[in-house]
Amino acid sequence: MQRAEVLKKLIEETGLNTKAFAEKAGLPYTTLRSILMRGVGGASVDNVIKVCRALGITAEDMERLASGTNQEAVTPMLSELSEFEAFLNNPEHGLFFKDYLEAPEERKREMLTFWQFIKDLEKKKSEFPGEK
Repeated sequence: MQRAEVLKKLIEETGLNTKAFAEKAGLPYTTLRSILMRGVGGASVDNVIKVCRALGITAEDMERLASGTNQEAVTPMLSELSEFEAFLNNPEHGLFFKDYLEAPEERKREMLTFWQFIKDLEKKKSEFPGEK
């Protein structure tokens, strides 16, 4: 999958149209449209970083998704962030993640990865109630 295709898909997952997402990312609509139509390779590094930040991913995450390798390592996408926030609001879970909002980006990715791990465990428990 091409990097621009990955970005298009992730932008769609935000629920925003291209114009609204461009505004959120701090880019002119025409710049974002050009990136999505012509590809990421011709875009400035600053603009690619703005798009990735607005999506909650790193440039490395985008590369992994585009190459189809190691997708499990990519942090949860924006479509999952509301679920993560609900998880944080649960008093049983929130203590561990209490510093998420103030954490540096690397720490946030670690917390999101850990949350994904917990979520997967909970799903397995509900699918196979007798197993540990």
